[in-house]
Amino acid sequence: MIRETLRAHLEIAIVLALFVALGIVYSTTTPLFEAPDEQWHFAFAQYVAMGHGLPVQSDPPTHLARQEGSQPPLYYLLAAGATFWIDTSDYPGIVWENPHYGYNVPGIINDNKNLFLHTSLENFPYRGTVLAIYIARLLSLLMGVLSVLFTYLLALAMFPAQRFLAASASAVVAFVPQFLFVSSAVSNDSTIVAMAALALWLMARLLTAGDRLLHLRDAVALGVACGLAALAKVSGLSLFALAALVIVWRLPSKLRIENRKSEIFLHFLLFIFAFLVVAGWWYVRNLLLYGELTGTAMMSQIFYARQAPLTLAELGVQLHEVWETFWVGFGWGNIRANPMIYAGIVFFVALSIIGWLLAIRNSIFKVQDSPSAIRDSRFAILFAWIGLMLATLVYWMETTQAPHGRLLFPALPALAVLIAFGLAQFQISRIRHMPLAIRHWPLVHLSFVIFLFALAALAPFFILQPAYAFPQSLNAVPNTIRRVDISYGDQMKLLGYAVSARRALPGDAVTLTLYWQSLAVMEHDYSIGIHLLDAQQRVIGARDSYPGHGMLPTRLWSAGQTIRDVYWLPVDPNAMPGVAQIQVSLYTRENKRDLPARDPNGQAITPIIGQIEIASTTAPAIPQMQYPLDLSFGEQAKLIGYDIRNTDALDLMLYWQSRASIADDYTVFVHVLDSNDRLIAQHDQLPANGSNPTSLWSPGEVIADRHQFALPGGALGVFHIQVGLYRADTGARLSITDSRGNAVGDAVVVGSFGVLP
Repeated sequence: MIRETLRAHLEIAIVLALFVALGIVYSTTTPLFEAPDEQWHFAFAQYVAMGHGLPVQSDPPTHLARQEGSQPPLYYLLAAGATFWIDTSDYPGIVWENPHYGYNVPGIINDNKNLFLHTSLENFPYRGTVLAIYIARLLSLLMGVLSVLFTYLLALAMFPAQRFLAASASAVVAFVPQFLFVSSAVSNDSTIVAMAALALWLMARLLTAGDRLLHLRDAVALGVACGLAALAKVSGLSLFALAALVIVWRLPSKLRIENRKSEIFLHFLLFIFAFLVVAGWWYVRNLLLYGELTGTAMMSQIFYARQAPLTLAELGVQLHEVWETFWVGFGWGNIRANPMIYAGIVFFVALSIIGWLLAIRNSIFKVQDSPSAIRDSRFAILFAWIGLMLATLVYWMETTQAPHGRLLFPALPALAVLIAFGLAQFQISRIRHMPLAIRHWPLVHLSFVIFLFALAALAPFFILQPAYAFPQSLNAVPNTIRRVDISYGDQMKLLGYAVSARRALPGDAVTLTLYWQSLAVMEHDYSIGIHLLDAQQRVIGARDSYPGHGMLPTRLWSAGQTIRDVYWLPVDPNAMPGVAQIQVSLYTRENKRDLPARDPNGQAITPIIGQIEIASTTAPAIPQMQYPLDLSFGEQAKLIGYDIRNTDALDLMLYWQSRASIADDYTVFVHVLDSNDRLIAQHDQLPANGSNPTSLWSPGEVIADRHQFALPGGALGVFHIQVGLYRADTGARLSITDSRGNAVGDAVVVGSFGVLP
């Protein structure tokens, strides 16, 4: 019997097996409490497990569940029953908060994504609180399994002859990465999805029952399902109203057949009675404790109720946030996928919408018989449920800051069925040379399911895991970095750095890579302060963080440990063009005191490690030069001309043009030679008096480089100007070629001037 059932429903068996496997991967990949509100969800379950009963809300809360203590208790009662035997007295001391969390860092940049700091206490074998959390996560995963299964039954009730459509609808639920993520966390989100899918399935069964009389158990089952949903999350309360409408919907056909009003009334009473037995006590409790049914007023009071109304523009931005985090918004919504992923999802959803438009057209013009089903009441309950959830979410967003896609998950089963139906309108040939379980699936359905499964399977390793990866210890640092060897209070040494771009526009950002080495075992958690300073020493960009992009506080370091540390450094949109200095400090957060910085010789310094150019947003004008030139200095730069503005005290303006990105900083030398080629004066400096070194030049950029210096007293006659470029550390000069490509050595006379008595 079991084998025959499995063979008949092989597709859903495969989907469920893959869902469980992926859920375990997500659960073990996500560090503790890095799922939304997980620490408070667990605190609720622990509070019940320790025999304290259900938490009573107050502002401020008297328990660790905070605002989540207002949630209906179904999931927490189950989690408490599964974990009551575990000693969780080590909670909440097993983790501590990352004080530098909360930067407005783009979702695809892995920098301080962690709300908490994590240690080896979370590693396998699990014990204490960690064990209880993973058991509670497995319970959440089980609710996710029920969500997928009930979605399959819902779609099968609506399309009994199209099992592929039911299987693909369940696959959509199973392989939405964000649903997998919340289903593998301590959360009540998968519980409400499961109960909503169950209730929708029972409603669909009632609506497909034709004119047969309802059994009393149908009304009771629907009441229990709606009660469980209302006991899982407040949003589930809307199912009661929807189910009541479904029962009323069936009244006309029943009256025509039986004309027994008393029996219909009995079904309705049984439905209400079953609902009240399951969930009524909770809402009565809220009414007695808080003076309102749901307890959400106290929840929003604890969790920062919105002070100002949500504007239409803000609502649009937040709905976009809801859309992205509905599919992929790991962590606290701050870990996103590549924009191309969302574009792929938009493509398939848009294709489904087009399919619906085709079905509506076919129904209106009676092109086919089957699409007339769009007028079926079964579809009405799905659209109504999605509309109710969207309206509830918008209302909640008006109340508090809540642009989270997971809050729309109760509508996921209905949405999955509608997407599957829309895609089914494209009658593209089925895949024949495939395993039996998917051989009869249309190509469009199969493509979407494979796309979602690939995304769900790869996301833990390419999106989720890198966001919480501890930096690897290094045996040596690359030779390509810029060495600085700055020591901070005999605690840490900054060995060197690399910057992603030596030039940035206002409003852009650069990636700064730091190479740190601990000099001792540290007793304090020191913070890194990164500041970008303009010529007036104003801060035009700043980041503060623990090392390891927020994952590795210094107390966890061993002596001599070396790491590579990467940070996203934004540039103020109002920054003025010019050279900006990068300053890196190490400080204690408690007193904001910087550790003293010293150079390799032990001299106290201000820890300026390098500089970048802040470019102008307007294209620079090509200068008008007195004496145009065309001289190439290696493959790096060209001297395109010069001006002589004064000859008594030489005022020379050289115009350079970068040919390519230059890794090194070259020094410009200007020699003044007499008629016998004897050196009588010399001036050496980095370009633009050091404010625009060659390492900051961008290909094609023109640089004005001014040299001012005095000639020896009494110098008269005709003098020659000789120019070259060299590296100060080695003395090596760049070779020079003229406009025809002829070599002219490593110094070139560019012009002459005369000084008369």
